[in-house]
Amino acid sequence: MTLVFLDTETTGLHRARRPWEIAIIRRSGDEHTRLHICVDLADLDLSAAEPAGLAVSGFHRRHPQARPHRTHFPRVYPAADAARLVLDWTAGATVVGVVPEFDLECLSAMLGRQGLSPQWEDTVDVVPLAQRAVRLQGLDPERHHEDLSRQCGVKPPGLGDRHTALGDARWAKRWYDALRDGQVPPSDAVDAR
Repeated sequence: MTLVFLDTETTGLHRARRPWEIAIIRRSGDEHTRLHICVDLADLDLSAAEPAGLAVSGFHRRHPQARPHRTHFPRVYPAADAARLVLDWTAGATVVGVVPEFDLECLSAMLGRQGLSPQWEDTVDVVPLAQRAVRLQGLDPERHHEDLSRQCGVKPPGLGDRHTALGDARWAKRWYDALRDGQVPPSDAVDAR
């Protein structure tokens, strides 16, 4: 089974949001590959962006074309090329994420604007998996994702990585692997923290 651990940073939380940063970690058997890109400013429709959403994701600090001192990483692609990459990297895979519906809704719209249709097979949200694992330990799951992750023994991204596409995709991977491997600590270990 091919898994892709995916996250996006977007121009807001509204329905018309656009992804500006996309990270995908693709795992097929023992092979791991990574895609980390930004969408060209010309294709983002920043006039419809939510300033608060841009601030949370650090858009003006991190987008290679928006920051005061431009960088060449992550690489910037026109929306059409970014959509094609997303299509190729997710085709036939199960998408795993922390609330992946948010990201996939945004990516589906991006693909649609380019005349493409999503080709991923299935989705897995680690949050309900974690809630189930915690309940099996006889505990009430924490409400906030970061606290729930800690309750599962998985450290969430630190301040420098949280709300970055790559940091959150890596978090989804760590969390999924811990849940899959049964690494959720027993309830007495969780209570001792």
